[in-house]
Amino acid sequence: MPPEFDIIGWLEETYATEIRSLNDWLQVFERELDENLSNGIVGLKSVLAYQRPIRFEEVDFDDAEAAFRKALEERNRRRPCRNKGLLIPETVQDYVRHHTLSAANERGLFIQFHTGLLEGNRGILSNSNPELLENLFSKYSRVKFDLLHIGYPYWGVTAALAKTYPNVFIDMCWSHIISPVSARNALSDFLDAVPYNKIMGFGRDYAIVDAIYGHLKIARENIALVLEGKIRDRTLTVSQAITIAERLLHDNPKEVLLNNL
Repeated sequence: MPPEFDIIGWLEETYATEIRSLNDWLQVFERELDENLSNGIVGLKSVLAYQRPIRFEEVDFDDAEAAFRKALEERNRRRPCRNKGLLIPETVQDYVRHHTLSAANERGLFIQFHTGLLEGNRGILSNSNPELLENLFSKYSRVKFDLLHIGYPYWGVTAALAKTYPNVFIDMCWSHIISPVSARNALSDFLDAVPYNKIMGFGRDYAIVDAIYGHLKIARENIALVLEGKIRDRTLTVSQAITIAERLLHDNPKEVLLNNL
């Protein structure tokens, strides 16, 4: 995470502990994860594509520990500035990402990854190519990987990954308002290439109720148009199209994201 605030100090105060090593950090993570699971969270989410490429290499613990201690020393030198956080090197980030996925694997959780287009301007689009995650899918086979935003504009890659790996799922969150036409084209391709129980047809990605409603209206129209086209082409029957619509808008999100409730 970026050093936006003193996460170390906050965790030490919250859990009445001292973080002096990478092991200390990981133990606090396990405590926080289990506490939040008991309070009702159902999965994890990563938005690190906004800060770095989402390729997470396997790192030796000793190398990660040495880098973490160096970062702690630098943080402690700047301690009078309480708003200064811990600048975590990518080596440590990679190790911690694998640790969190191991924890998710043990608990059978899902994790959402921001993939594709970044909010705002001047983001580095290539950081969020879903193909960068491929080394994780087989290693953590009990984790369900929910690829947000269809990886736009990499939605062909997203389709291939979902087709290849049983634990990779396509999430159309945001895609209908990024580009309605592209969302329709992508969904048509998804339905040809990927089992339809692996596609989530809508995700709000808004904090404003009116905007959520508007986004859902666009999503429903898009899904209806795509299914109508496949009925016209005799790829689907009306009955099959209705079943798929129910899966995209209700059953799939429930099964993939809420199966731990």
